[in-house]
Amino acid sequence: TRIEKFKVQTRATQPLYDRGMNFGVVNAFDLTRCTGPYKCKNFEVYGYAVGCEKWSDRASAFPHSQWYVKNVYPDATWYSLPGPCSSKGLGQKTKTCLKSEPGGACYNTSEPPTGAGDCTYSYQKVGEVSINELEGLHDPTTFKIMGGYEYNKYTDKGVHMSFWDGKEDVAACQKR
Repeated sequence: TRIEKFKVQTRATQPLYDRGMNFGVVNAFDLTRCTGPYKCKNFEVYGYAVGCEKWSDRASAFPHSQWYVKNVYPDATWYSLPGPCSSKGLGQKTKTCLKSEPGGACYNTSEPPTGAGDCTYSYQKVGEVSINELEGLHDPTTFKIMGGYEYNKYTDKGVHMSFWDGKEDVAACQKR
């Protein structure tokens, strides 16, 4: 398992920029299907704009303010990058849907986004780190043989590893 790192460039669509915004509302995507808010109709008005949600206070955490008190990463920022055929989930996308709902990813990722409704972001992979490397785990097999356990949800800590200890502790999360 690994965490991939990407360089992402964004550009607001003109209708969004005309309203004084560089980003739209964060849309939730479940198995690649847009599930809200506003029934995802914002794409029809603003194009497939990148969504941004700041977590500095409850009001700025819209549309997910109900989770604000559970946030263990103060001042976090969430982004949503609308993909093609966002009205359908995995395995449901048709050629017609892919053509009529192109999403916001630019086809030529070597150029900055144009801000057209179907070219609001570009991205390129710039690296990755394995979870084992992040945790400092060099030999997972020996670690397990020696009784190691990365994390136990009942004790809120690992055995022979402390990286994930305090899963909901703000200070521990900031350190990670």
